[in-house]
Amino acid sequence: MEKKERNILPKEKYIRSIEIHNISEYLGRVAAYIKERRQAERIVVYRGEPAVYDRPCCPNLFRKQVLTGNTFFEKNLFDTMRQNKLTGEKRYLENAIDAQHGEFPSRLLDVSYNCLIALYFAVTPYYHKDETSMDEQDGMVYLLFVDEIFSPSAQNTNDAYEALINRNPEWYRDNSLFWNSHKFIDHTKQNDRIIAQQGAFILFAGEQAEELPEYMYCGIRIPKEAKPLIREELKLLFGIHTGSVYPEIINLVQELSQKSQQLNTETFNCRNELGYVLVQMRRELEYYLDYALDQKERENMDQILLRVEHRVCHYRRGLVELIEHLEQMERPALDKESLRQAIERYNQAVREFSAAVGEYGLGRFSCETLQIRV
Repeated sequence: MEKKERNILPKEKYIRSIEIHNISEYLGRVAAYIKERRQAERIVVYRGEPAVYDRPCCPNLFRKQVLTGNTFFEKNLFDTMRQNKLTGEKRYLENAIDAQHGEFPSRLLDVSYNCLIALYFAVTPYYHKDETSMDEQDGMVYLLFVDEIFSPSAQNTNDAYEALINRNPEWYRDNSLFWNSHKFIDHTKQNDRIIAQQGAFILFAGEQAEELPEYMYCGIRIPKEAKPLIREELKLLFGIHTGSVYPEIINLVQELSQKSQQLNTETFNCRNELGYVLVQMRRELEYYLDYALDQKERENMDQILLRVEHRVCHYRRGLVELIEHLEQMERPALDKESLRQAIERYNQAVREFSAAVGEYGLGRFSCETLQIRV
């Protein structure tokens, strides 16, 4: 049997001269590609892969070579899934989508309308693996330009898929010409994962996966050293992480556990609320100190310190009003010792800020007038 020549990707598919260090650079490269390659009638979708594969954008059915020796593998799989209530008694294409996201082999290739979702997959392996396990390999994001859309609920789309599964009619089954058919199937809200990933599919026909035509896609290489930063940016800036991309409950455990550690569950009372406000004041003073240090060489330092005094005065006035209010209550909402400690926390924060202003030579801060004397 004649050995099939492996497709040699055009130079632009492997970006070597342009390094992508962060999301900003990545988005710029995506925009440039779209501007260069997109025509008005074309749709752009994306696929991310955590390594640079010899054969990119290949459905797992063909990667695993499960059709070898069993051409009815898919039909048997779907019938077994139906029998075990893993999918419904519905069309085979819907069964295939369930299989795809149930980690069974499928001839559907996952793509996304969101280039940042694709970037997540380029820097993060499948969630069964540790997210850093492929950080020693470059990743890839592919932009795919499609001309036609097939609806997952349309008769023609389902007829084509049924023909593949049932291997009938003969003209379709026995002619390798039709293996070159790559149908873009629009997204469906069939399950939470597809919705979260803004997903769609490309359907590969035939017993072997014919590679996507070169005109149809191009790639952006993501250097391995950029993966940790990009993962962090995706989470902090866009809320894209394993728990959001794979919304099954098990993948939310870490995210929810982390949030639970930061969750304020203290009882609502005067002491706790006062403590929370004083923490906020201290954080505000830390912010202003950092800002003042950044602006040290400029001429507006007096205005900055005046702004800080105004903010501290706001806290002081509120605390004095609370003291007066508590004194008038028959049953004070805060005991005297807790109030004394709160006042000392306020005074200490003001003194520390004033000391830092003097230490760094930033100017004069009215510490004494802002103190509260009990």
